[in-house]
Amino acid sequence: MSPIPDNLSVFYADEQLRLRRHLVRRGLTAPAAADIVQEAFLKLLKAPRDEIRDMRAYLRRAAETIAIDAWRRQSRSAAVIDPQPLASDAVADPSPSADAAMMAREESQALAAVIEALPPRCREVLLLHRFEGLSYAEIADRLGISRNTVMVHLANAMASLRRQLRENPAATG
Repeated sequence: MSPIPDNLSVFYADEQLRLRRHLVRRGLTAPAAADIVQEAFLKLLKAPRDEIRDMRAYLRRAAETIAIDAWRRQSRSAAVIDPQPLASDAVADPSPSADAAMMAREESQALAAVIEALPPRCREVLLLHRFEGLSYAEIADRLGISRNTVMVHLANAMASLRRQLRENPAATG
């Protein structure tokens, strides 16, 4: 039980920074956190002192409650402003920019070249697993090899890809 301080301004000076930091860590902006801390202290001033056992706990809970209410108001007002979910055709231009498309094309070509340079069995296992979504067991059945061999080929393929892409970082942006 924390005693009620005689001087609330000293208590405010001691607690407001700690409480603001807590709220910022919870995702609020610094100005919003400062506003909520002030509102929590106002709530403390209006509360009956004999009902408060722990001032710090009261302040923290009050600030968190005020923050939750603010988030709820914000989400409700956003729903009122734009009650319809965005349709894909409502976006101004959903296609990527010319630069982004060119970079994606270059990255795809570089990745294809690195994959093409893999040993044939490693490449086959990688393509079946990563691009066709087959499980290790399905690949093993299809290729007539053991599941462990599939895992070894996939591990070798991934290690080779990492090595190639690390040696040539320009290949993927």
